[in-house]
Amino acid sequence: MSNGQPDGAFPRLNASMLNAGNWDSTIVSIVGKAVSFDGMQTLEFECADGGKVQVQVGPDFNFEHGKAMEIMGAANEDKTVQHFISRDLGEGFDFSNYNQLITKVLNNSKYSDLFGV
Repeated sequence: MSNGQPDGAFPRLNASMLNAGNWDSTIVSIVGKAVSFDGMQTLEFECADGGKVQVQVGPDFNFEHGKAMEIMGAANEDKTVQHFISRDLGEGFDFSNYNQLITKVLNNSKYSDLFGV
């Protein structure tokens, strides 16, 4: 995927940001919890802002309802995310604090010199 992104740098988004922006072919990070899985390829994922995103995963994806995780993958034109890798965020993850961090700090042009917005 050659879209000009620096290696290891990717936007941290919530569902609203993903749906509002033009992120096609961009590697993104979303944080939230697994809501449902069709057992084949589609995971319904509730992001930190409470919005839902469809994530395309492989049939060997280990679904655990309500599990807090970060998913990194390619954003698609249809506003879904193609899963590349995920990591468990453990128990008690504070989605509200994380959502405030990404909306008020990381994606705020005021801090672009620090976070490359």
